Amino acid sequence: MAPIGAPHGRVEVVSTDAKLDGDDSRRTGGAGGPWLFEMPYTATAQRLTNPDLGLPTLVARAGAGAGYSIDVTLLDAPDHRLTRSGLLLAHRMVDGVGEWYLSGPRWVPQLASEQVEPMGQTDLPDRFADLVRPFRRNSTLGPVAALTCERSEFAFRDLDGMTLARLRDDRVTVRRGGLTTARFREVTLSPHDRGLSDAQREWLQSALVAAGGTRVIDFPPLVSRLGAPATGLTDFPQPEPQPWDRGASFESFVSALLETRLREIVQADLSVRGGQPDAVVRLIDRVLALRCELRGISPVLDPDWIEQLDAELHWVGELPAGQPEMIKGAEIILTRLRGERYLNLLDWLVTASRAPKLGNSSTVPAAEVATTLLDNAVARLIKTAKRLQVDSSQQSWEAAAWAGRQLQDVCRAAALVIPGRAKKISRRVDELITKIVASSSQLPGSLAADADSSVSEVTVAEAFQRGRQFERAVREQLTAREEVVSRWPQVAKKLR
Repeated sequence: MAPIGAPHGRVEVVSTDAKLDGDDSRRTGGAGGPWLFEMPYTATAQRLTNPDLGLPTLVARAGAGAGYSIDVTLLDAPDHRLTRSGLLLAHRMVDGVGEWYLSGPRWVPQLASEQVEPMGQTDLPDRFADLVRPFRRNSTLGPVAALTCERSEFAFRDLDGMTLARLRDDRVTVRRGGLTTARFREVTLSPHDRGLSDAQREWLQSALVAAGGTRVIDFPPLVSRLGAPATGLTDFPQPEPQPWDRGASFESFVSALLETRLREIVQADLSVRGGQPDAVVRLIDRVLALRCELRGISPVLDPDWIEQLDAELHWVGELPAGQPEMIKGAEIILTRLRGERYLNLLDWLVTASRAPKLGNSSTVPAAEVATTLLDNAVARLIKTAKRLQVDSSQQSWEAAAWAGRQLQDVCRAAALVIPGRAKKISRRVDELITKIVASSSQLPGSLAADADSSVSEVTVAEAFQRGRQFERAVREQLTAREEVVSRWPQVAKKLR
């Protein structure tokens, strides 16, 4: 094992961080690949040559990467939130040369699987500090563990000098708080050139087992070597690719929704920090998606909690996502992402995903709650819209617009667990709700009032243009209201 990667530019990367996610596809201890052995740390050397089997020579490899000693200091928050979320941040020393190291295989392509920067100063490089900010949030970073790895490599050669296999021997010591908390030894037997015969492999395995070794499919990930709290649950669970579970409890559904959207927001956040051109649009889209979905289920959430969360999500995503605002938006959004308010929001979402504040519906199946919310939202829109006339008051049109937007939000959330019905309702009402919203909007800038108050400050041409704008807005609003009133009975009939 090369803890926290191998020294930069010295050997091939064999990094324990690649095993953080427990992905079986990364295992290399199968019959066709290297054989892995857990060895006692103090195991004595065994005779690993057997001329009768064509293994006459075992030589220590020399040169770049063949053997080295590396000292690694892991940096993290006190609760190991970086490590738990699939990031490893470290300082490495090899032959007196310092390097900063950041690994995030779970977050590719938003983060590189491994990044190394030379240590020009004692402070963490600004780029690394910025990239880990969504993970550490407002917690402080500090050394949480120190690792020392001593690596030796050997080559098995035949009588012709051809290398048949290589044996890598890694001895690792883990210290926390100045005390040694773990020592382990990992041996890897890798075929080379034409490789080993079955008999040679079996004999070498027997020799290593006789020395106290145990053949394993994979070495334990670094987090398990560190122990608690590094082995705790991640703050950003990997979203499940399966469809949303209709039968899950409403509490499980809300937790899954928050976890999924939180991870999407952080992925877009990392892309913004990485300078991707379209990342601002993607971040705003993900923030607004969560905001709409939470507003859709807000009738069964804690009102104070959802009101505060809604305000924070609105603050993050209030910039328009259009192309003209791209450059300005990127600058403003990036400033926000580096501020304490945004980091507090991420903390809030992490906590909420674990224990959302719900009412009495927490144990009810999510599909049942979604159906009830959808029925209520449809009934609310029918009740407010059926009284609309072209000359109805502004308050009446605003009430219908609010009911329409609420129904759209409910449909968006309900589509995750009852997609058929939610999408059918959306198709029937979305266009008309857009007309209702347009009919309820205030006329641009209260032009008539503006004209009276500032008539001395505008030219005749400007006043004339204002009048034409106001007249056009009145005509467009009147047309929209007439269409709503004429089409509503047919739409309401379908909704019922």
